[in-house]
Amino acid sequence: MYATEADLVARFGEEIGSLQVMVSNPTFVEDAIQDATEEINGHIGDRYSLPLPNVPSNLKRMACDIARYRLYFQQPTDEVRKRYEDAVAFLKRVADNKAHLQIQLPITNEIVDDQPKNKPSTMPIGTSYTGGVFGDETLNKMPTM
Repeated sequence: MYATEADLVARFGEEIGSLQVMVSNPTFVEDAIQDATEEINGHIGDRYSLPLPNVPSNLKRMACDIARYRLYFQQPTDEVRKRYEDAVAFLKRVADNKAHLQIQLPITNEIVDDQPKNKPSTMPIGTSYTGGVFGDETLNKMPTM
């Protein structure tokens, strides 16, 4: 997860406790944080390998904003809704490769290259196909044109 209950309390104070008192579910806050994590992963999962090696502070802030919005299950305030919408808009920009998360490796503090994950692509002309039903050996037995 990108945030904890302690992160929410540090950012929003007693507001989190007040929201939790209104619900009988003891895992209410953890569920909201998990929902926020899954929403974030849905946006950045095509671009970054998950789980992330290190959580940048801006992602932790967005996770808190999204979780807080989820905690307001009945009527979020305008400020809560605006922070949620801003977080989602930024995540969409990350997904569209118009913004970056600046994830640093824990030991070296090197910024992780956020190139798209390895996806299947077409092979350049002249490359030998080495797998599947029709390998080079089988193709060499076929008549040429």
